[in-house]
Amino acid sequence: MISQGEHHMSQPFDPNQPPPPPPPPPSQPQQQPQQPYAGGAPTPYQAAPQVNPYGGAGQAFPGSKAYVEQHFGPVAGFGVRAGALVIDTLLTLIGIIPVIIGAVMLIVAAPDVDELGYTVEGSGDGGTAAIGGILIALGILLAIGIQVWNRVFRMGRTGQSVGKKMLGLSLVNEQTGQPIGALQSFLRELLAGLINQVFYLSYLWMLWDDNQQTLADKVVHSTVIRVAKT
Repeated sequence: MISQGEHHMSQPFDPNQPPPPPPPPPSQPQQQPQQPYAGGAPTPYQAAPQVNPYGGAGQAFPGSKAYVEQHFGPVAGFGVRAGALVIDTLLTLIGIIPVIIGAVMLIVAAPDVDELGYTVEGSGDGGTAAIGGILIALGILLAIGIQVWNRVFRMGRTGQSVGKKMLGLSLVNEQTGQPIGALQSFLRELLAGLINQVFYLSYLWMLWDDNQQTLADKVVHSTVIRVAKT
């Protein structure tokens, strides 16, 4: 009796028949990527986590715009901050009113001058001139007093000058979110004044700064955020 396998091998080769398909290659075991580092560190097959310091889903570092907005509120832009500054400046100009009145009194009290340019003796009004000088001095002191009260003590202690309060802004520390205090506020105003006297760059700096801070803000680590108007 001939087995089926022997019978198959005994069959003559037929050139018209297609050749049998080749046997499948032996399966390769899948290799798991090895982690050369312990403790969950990135492997060659795993990208390292990204940290975005300026916003988005990444963790922001203290003092950045993203950190401030995540913890304290939206950072105010240039336009609304400029509007608050204009209001504060107009408030300070109240002190200019006595200065203008005093200047007018000095002009009225000035002595006459003859055709040769000499002063006509006895034509001036010394009393009016003295009052005019006093008004000028008082006006200057009043303007300085309003500025110090509004931009140093009030803004330093509460975070809001008159202008900032009207427009819903608050000056805070970039890391704590609290008002910066009168001393830091005074330093901030002094630096802003000195820098702007040389080149008007302290306020304009925030136009291209990533954290929207002025140069004076950067020195005292402050920023201005939007708050609810009260």
